[in-house]
Amino acid sequence: MANPRGSPWRRSLPLLSPLTFLSALCPRLSLTRRMIGIGAGVVLAAAGAIAGPELRITSPSGAVSVAVRLDRTGAPEWSVAFRGSILLAWSPLGVELQGSPPLRGAMAIERSIRRQVDESYELVTGKTRLARNRCRELRVQFQERAPSARRLELCFRAYDDGAAFRYVIGGTMDGEAIAIVRELTEFRFPADIQAWAFQVNTFRSSFEGLYLPTTVDAIPDTALVHPPLTLQRADGVALALTEADLTDYAGMYLAGRPGAALGVALPPLPDAQPVCVRGRTPFPSPWRILMIGARAGDLITSTIIENLSSPCALEDVSWIRPGKVMFPWWPKFLADAPGVPSRLDFANQKYYIDFAADHGIRYLEMEPPWYGDEADCIRHPERYDITRPVPELRLPDLFAHARDRGVGIFLWGHWKTLDRQADSALPLFTQWGAVGLKIDFMDRDDQDMIRWYEGMLRATAKHRLMVYLHGASKPTGSRRTWPHLMTVEGVLGNEQNKVAGHVTPEHTVTLPFTRMLAGPMDFTPGGFRNVTVAEFRPNHDRPMVQGTRCHQLAMYVVYESPLVMVADAPSAYRGQPGFSFIEDVPASWDTSVVVDGRIADYIVIARRSGADWYVGAMTDWTPRELRVPLRFLGPGKFLARLYEDGPDADRVATDLRERSIAVARGDTLTLRLAPGGGAAVRLVSVPATPSPR
Repeated sequence: MANPRGSPWRRSLPLLSPLTFLSALCPRLSLTRRMIGIGAGVVLAAAGAIAGPELRITSPSGAVSVAVRLDRTGAPEWSVAFRGSILLAWSPLGVELQGSPPLRGAMAIERSIRRQVDESYELVTGKTRLARNRCRELRVQFQERAPSARRLELCFRAYDDGAAFRYVIGGTMDGEAIAIVRELTEFRFPADIQAWAFQVNTFRSSFEGLYLPTTVDAIPDTALVHPPLTLQRADGVALALTEADLTDYAGMYLAGRPGAALGVALPPLPDAQPVCVRGRTPFPSPWRILMIGARAGDLITSTIIENLSSPCALEDVSWIRPGKVMFPWWPKFLADAPGVPSRLDFANQKYYIDFAADHGIRYLEMEPPWYGDEADCIRHPERYDITRPVPELRLPDLFAHARDRGVGIFLWGHWKTLDRQADSALPLFTQWGAVGLKIDFMDRDDQDMIRWYEGMLRATAKHRLMVYLHGASKPTGSRRTWPHLMTVEGVLGNEQNKVAGHVTPEHTVTLPFTRMLAGPMDFTPGGFRNVTVAEFRPNHDRPMVQGTRCHQLAMYVVYESPLVMVADAPSAYRGQPGFSFIEDVPASWDTSVVVDGRIADYIVIARRSGADWYVGAMTDWTPRELRVPLRFLGPGKFLARLYEDGPDADRVATDLRERSIAVARGDTLTLRLAPGGGAAVRLVSVPATPSPR
């Protein structure tokens, strides 16, 4: 991979002043009067040693407790408890810097600061409209007793649904250059614990893989596990390890350590091994997060990742519009209209645009080869000019037609091509009328690439271009800061059915509890060539999907993606049962409720948009009867339109039945799911009938 240091989107971070330092450590320090911090309620310990062996904070409800101390060598460590039970045993903290001893031992606590955080904010898109960032925070400054007297600050937070910390690396003076070789962060659990791990085992990857069941002590020290890593104790308490506010650092991986423990691994800079991160003191790391829930479903509705991310950087977000997207590349541009070829040209894309406009689908994604040979664009992006579309597309006419039909166009691009031509391409795309970009094949998350992401998001925001990322690592809360980042791949989705059979119902019901915890994921649902496991064959041109049609419909509710694909061809949808649900379902939500679920077995989620609710239920290859209490509904009557597996769905995966019933908040729906099956429900609020005079 070429080193993108010369990118026009990359800029060095400025030297932090003391006030900026505090903001970097806790970016919402003075966002709202409801937050108690510097100048209001700060408790400073006297300089020198702190009395007592531990410093401790608890979450606002008292459910989560975080403790901090120095071990016998003077190294900082922390532990976490939930409802009085230890979740994370004493775990060491520290970093190793190039050219100096590890910043870890022989330290003293110089001072500590406690404060409360309580703010509400709106998310432009996602699983909820209104989020609350409410926690207690402890900042501890450590100083070496050695002659170098280097400083290390740690900021800890206790939420009711998790715990987090971040480093701020000092040194002997502000502005000092540092090079991080290794993080010494570990997560030690008091006993072995079940885990669902995506062992990517490389720092160069498309980040598409299976989250397989294992135990923490079975993860080898040679492994590289890509977060989020979901864990669950025998009593049902669920955890997930991930990170937030990743902007100028290397992405976090996890590797096994002796016993029931994990350590942090960082990808090295492409041109500077073994250095992983460069910066200047004081230099903040991303937040390391332990998400916590009494049950696995609690993790899905948490906004802790967004809470720990920087606030929205945009003043005007009116141009950011969630919606469904036609994806002609997946069925290889299949068209069934007379005279329309099944290849990418003007007539073909007009055909897809017209179908989108006729069925309430807001966008079309124009995949390669819109500016050159697809395979060669991927192998040799340096050969192509992304400002020159192939003539047979008649791109100005196509944009004009899409504008007349009310359909927006996203343009695909290789990241290297965009990087090389950003200054000319982005304003030109806006001039053409494009609404956004699909950026692909980054395939890494070292510090250079993370900086590139940040610069790219800043540049696309300037030109009002929405973004979704393929060939990218997991989200880390950037959609709060840059809400035009609509969705991210980093998931083994339906796209892979073209070449392999790994996307099974067991995998698809594991994803809500694993990858989706990090943020929106572009799974590309909506496959209508539904087959049983015995019938499935990889097919590049006419891809199949394993499981029932209702399993695919349910994904539009279960999976979070404000830019959600309608992946199949118009001919696969036209006149087919179940397509009306795809026409109706929104892409972004006001609130979400996890009704029931068990990792890798089944999931039931209800989400609200306006006054109406939608329910999605999915199971693995085990048939199930699930009861869904409608306690989440508001007052009044609702008309429920149910899309359910038909009586023959275990043999004919396309078998589906629709029915409508009147329901209210006290009722319970009974959903019968076939093997690999699902159910999708639309609940429309029925206006009250006026009483006769």
